[in-house]
Amino acid sequence: MNTMTEPSSDTPVVLRGMTWDHPRGVGGLRAADQLLRERHSVTVEWTARSLLAFGDQHVADFASDFDILVIDHPHVPDAVEAGALLALDDSARLELESVGRSHESYRYRGRQWGFALDAAAQVGAFRPDRADGVPVYWDDVLELARTGVVLWPWKPVDAFSTFATLLAQLDAPLAAPGAFLDRTAAAQAIEFMVGLAEAVPDWCAEANPIDVAEALVGADDYSVGVALFGYTNYSRSGFRPNLLAYDDIPSFDGRAGGSTLGGAGIAVSAATKHPALARAAALTLAGAEAQSTDYTLGGGQPANLRAWRSESLGSLTHGFFRNTLRTLERAWVRPRVLGWPDLQLALSHLVRDAIASKTVDDDLLDAIERLPEKHLKEPIT
Repeated sequence: MNTMTEPSSDTPVVLRGMTWDHPRGVGGLRAADQLLRERHSVTVEWTARSLLAFGDQHVADFASDFDILVIDHPHVPDAVEAGALLALDDSARLELESVGRSHESYRYRGRQWGFALDAAAQVGAFRPDRADGVPVYWDDVLELARTGVVLWPWKPVDAFSTFATLLAQLDAPLAAPGAFLDRTAAAQAIEFMVGLAEAVPDWCAEANPIDVAEALVGADDYSVGVALFGYTNYSRSGFRPNLLAYDDIPSFDGRAGGSTLGGAGIAVSAATKHPALARAAALTLAGAEAQSTDYTLGGGQPANLRAWRSESLGSLTHGFFRNTLRTLERAWVRPRVLGWPDLQLALSHLVRDAIASKTVDDDLLDAIERLPEKHLKEPIT
């Protein structure tokens, strides 16, 4: 770490921050820097890693080089075990104001290790000039997909996310305490994904939500995307030649429940030399003032409900928040348990390979059921 001085009236403390590489991951944070200068005499120099690294890389691998970190909530237990994070005093206001269970998802062993900065879940997307919306029911998605206008990203991590979403929608959520896998529901979910994969373009096997969003806005070949994490950037005028609108996740019962919760939280590295300032900066960035103004206007995707309820931000994003809030509020949250990132990575490849080979059998289900014993270091509660 670089040696830093305490703030003076004209010299702010420079904190080093790690986020992820997309306008949604970087733009809002940089836009809110002036607010940090005014409130705390702090500025943050942000470094960005890839979306893949954000999902797969262990926090302990990079935390020692930074003061403030943007992380994915399933990484919290392993980061805590490695001593990479500082516990944050809980914020009752942030918990009340967070979208759905976003704030809660950064709680582990009774302590808060991050503040919800960015709220996202698997939703639907459509070109408003080519479609009226996203089908409400999965049966209708399949029917529409067979016409060639639907996209679904199913590279390993996204195949896992859809698998988890479908299980939750089938009232058999993955990793429930005492019942890691419902084999009947798992077979049904993967068989459905096999059918959906057959109906969408072959390149979707290597696509992530950004790839799908870019394809939807970049040409007139496709109209709808399903089971992809939402990005408000694409629903803002001028971001791309065409506008993308977002909608609730399709479901079996029409209620848009069970979507896998994603998003990002902001945490403080145990290696920081300015823990109080780093926590203050994190609290400000996750708070309603920043989230409702500079952070979202600069390209960020807020986790604060006041921002999601803002009429002006709703207009800026052409209804993104209003159209998807139900999905976020009913989302399924991955467990915070030691070893989950490695389990998720292994499960992602099992599901992806099963879809590619169109093989759903007892060997696959057995392999999935063995994952907790192989990867988890504590029981799921």
